[in-house]
Amino acid sequence: MRKIKNCICSKANHFLNRARMAVSNQRGDFYISDAVKIIIAVVLGALLLAALTLIFNDTVIPRITREIEGLFG
Repeated sequence: MRKIKNCICSKANHFLNRARMAVSNQRGDFYISDAVKIIIAVVLGALLLAALTLIFNDTVIPRITREIEGLFG
């Protein structure tokens, strides 16, 4: 019974040590993932800006122009 307990504790300690080493890793692997996140954010922002510009130029601004011309024209 003691042997099984020691084996389980040993495996748990080994797993915890590997997890600590993975979290404290300073090799630069995380810089690549951060760069990918930034690139994705920039692309999504550009797509959102293009969509809003298209909506405003085609729908909102002509209607506002018509309304203003209707008021003053």
